[in-house]
Amino acid sequence: MRPGPVRSWAWSALVLAAGLLVPLPTHDRSVVAIDEGQLAAIADRIARGQILYRDVYTGIFPGVYHVAAWLMAVFGDDLVVLRRAQLVANALTALCLWRVALRVARPASAALAPGLYLAVVVFDFPGLSMLNYSSLSMLFALGALLALLSHLERGRSVDAVASGLCLGASALVKQNFGVLAGLAVLAGLLLGRRRPALSGRSAPRVLFPFVLGGAALVLPALVAFAAAGALPDLIDATLVSIGTSQLDAFRDPLPPIFGAHPDDARFVFLYTPSALFNYLVRGQELLGIGISPGVRGAAIRIAYGGALATLVAGAAMALVAPRGDEVGERDAFRAVVAFGILLFLGIFPSAIWSHLAFVAAPVLLVLVAVVEGADLAVSGRSAVAAWIWRIAWSVVALAAAVATARISLDVRRWYPEPLGVARGSLRVAPEQRDLLRGATRFLERCARPGEPVFAAPDLPVLYFLAERPNPTRFDLVIPGNVSGAEIVASLERTGTRCVVYNPRMYLQFRPFAELFPEVAAHLETHFQRVALLRAGETEWHELVRREEGR
Repeated sequence: MRPGPVRSWAWSALVLAAGLLVPLPTHDRSVVAIDEGQLAAIADRIARGQILYRDVYTGIFPGVYHVAAWLMAVFGDDLVVLRRAQLVANALTALCLWRVALRVARPASAALAPGLYLAVVVFDFPGLSMLNYSSLSMLFALGALLALLSHLERGRSVDAVASGLCLGASALVKQNFGVLAGLAVLAGLLLGRRRPALSGRSAPRVLFPFVLGGAALVLPALVAFAAAGALPDLIDATLVSIGTSQLDAFRDPLPPIFGAHPDDARFVFLYTPSALFNYLVRGQELLGIGISPGVRGAAIRIAYGGALATLVAGAAMALVAPRGDEVGERDAFRAVVAFGILLFLGIFPSAIWSHLAFVAAPVLLVLVAVVEGADLAVSGRSAVAAWIWRIAWSVVALAAAVATARISLDVRRWYPEPLGVARGSLRVAPEQRDLLRGATRFLERCARPGEPVFAAPDLPVLYFLAERPNPTRFDLVIPGNVSGAEIVASLERTGTRCVVYNPRMYLQFRPFAELFPEVAAHLETHFQRVALLRAGETEWHELVRREEGR
């Protein structure tokens, strides 16, 4: 039996509180120079009046950048503001999961969805701890699903408009998630078209409120970019160029589920669950277990194999043995399975661990539906079997809770030091502190306020921390429609004197000199190293422009 209205909202408040409290100990730890830095740097440029796509390059739709700019305008220019925003986003995601799961399962099973999601947040540290276009778009997609299920139950147009609004928001934040969520909502409508609440309505009448809601957000955004003269650049960056560049630079397939895993650094870095990778590089144990190749491989197989098995099982149950009900549980079950399968496709073309974590939420909804179906099937056969099944799930949930708590404590231990930079009220590892603080202070000494500096190739966070502008359109020098020749021209036109350069590019990409030979050659010939920042195996070069004739 599901809880009554008062009790239901009390449980929702409890889920929301847990969503805030579980990730709280780790939400302000570490700095991700590339992803977090790009978001903060672009938001800062928007705050200074620059226009996305025309003045600032990115291949992602504009939603998250404008949200970040608004948040920092209201709450202050600090990285911790965006971390707190993600803390709220995670709590709202947990709440959406709970409310959707209640439509396909009893409360005991439904609690698995938000509970396991919060465990994923900690296991994925820091990926789901920083504001990100994927996690924000997924939150809106879940909102669209929740409103759709309410619409199927009651037939109210307001729910359909709300679903459309959430779809529009999801698409404005991340284009492929928005499209997949739209297809999932359409599939849910088709699967529930015979519901009494929708009976007798024509297809246009059913679809119109959804389209109206989505258009209410998307059309004004398009008009605004067109008025700013940025619409052609938006279309090129986010719809034309990104497809080719994604397939070329981010083509990382699903890892082998049964076959041998490559024993190379790139595979380990990309596919190992983030928390385990942290233990691995530090040579430490988690709950007395060392992260050996066998343990690492098992974790990868469980994560990816478990997700695929869940989706297959959900599809089979939806097709072969749908459950009847009084309030549309069968249609909700099918809509949730369709949503999980379609949103899982958002993991491609780069099926790395962090992307699996971003699509974990809809997979967990399917898992809840499968667990509930299995529980009902087992309970109908034997009371003993039912107790064994429930004890097994309780053990899994308890183990996840214990591991989550242990990881939280270790993350706090790994990142104990205040960054010590005005715009970065986060705690970091000592080596992060030395690199980021040293690079920020170098740029502040080397360049006057307002004078441009250059941070290459994957250090956009330095623009934000040092409060020095980027002379180019490109805040994140990764594959895409990024022009090395334009970067060189911008450096020369502005007379940029100060550079921080990391010669070892992010492990996912080819060496910087191969991706952008013009920029690498220009830094070599027109700048000289004046100091070296070193922490462990990482080295950042402090460069200044060579004097004429030298």
